Amino acid sequence: MSKGWRIIGGLVLMLVLLGALCIGVGFMTGGDIVEVYTSLNDKYQLSGIWDRRAEYVDWGVTAFQNIVAGVRGLF
Repeated sequence: MSKGWRIIGGLVLMLVLLGALCIGVGFMTGGDIVEVYTSLNDKYQLSGIWDRRAEYVDWGVTAFQNIVAGVRGLF
């Protein structure tokens, strides 16, 4: 089993290094973080998700309270 985890760990390490290499090459060739964020925000509305974070927190708290009430109802 440890050999399997060693293989998985090596694969993850290779992927992280490949990602870092790609980001480094992107910066060396004139990449800009602001342009990447702008294009992603235009496509996926990332700022809208950040603005609605309070709604998500409220939903999570309500869901957790319902789960706790359900578990308490079992006993």
